[in-house]
Amino acid sequence: MSQDYGFWPGRYPAIVRTVSDEARQVRVEIPGVTDGGDVLPLAEIEYPIGDKSRAGANSTEIEMKDGDTVWVAFIGGDPRYPIITGYRNPQAGNSTGWRRWHHANMELLVDQLLNLIAGGDVVIKSATHVTVQAPSATVQAAESTVTGNLTVKGKITGEGGMQVSGGAGVSVEGDFSAKGNIAVDGNVSATGTIMDAGGNSNHHTH
Repeated sequence: MSQDYGFWPGRYPAIVRTVSDEARQVRVEIPGVTDGGDVLPLAEIEYPIGDKSRAGANSTEIEMKDGDTVWVAFIGGDPRYPIITGYRNPQAGNSTGWRRWHHANMELLVDQLLNLIAGGDVVIKSATHVTVQAPSATVQAAESTVTGNLTVKGKITGEGGMQVSGGAGVSVEGDFSAKGNIAVDGNVSATGTIMDAGGNSNHHTH
């Protein structure tokens, strides 16, 4: 490595060789600078404003892997102290039309309001399970579709009609109360007593 300390302005292409995730430091190979060196220099990663790497409630990590091609500058122009300023893009095979983030785990934290607005569809896909936790949740849609079984642990309150067609119909285990008329196009089978408003019972199938 050259010993011309303080005389290395600008940025230089480099290659990530080893990564220390917890220290947020990496060893980098810098062609023309580290050639013939016994130990590769330890580079700091320059995080963008808003991405806090320091340990704390809102700390974050930028994914960096061995072999990644990066740009480095030198602190004070000293090649012993490189700092990674960004990734180098290849000139072929690049994806277009998409902005993507990848990491082992991700979390988006906001103090107040989070808006997700799309001009087209929104797809949430999980390989295992999706959980929504909130004191209350509202779905405003002209039509909602559930494909598969739906289990509700609690009370269902509906304003309007309810229609069930196909399948095994509706099964109720426990008390069933209705205010208003019940219209049935077909048979009603009861293994207990059906009481009318006057208190009269009927054990037959209707």
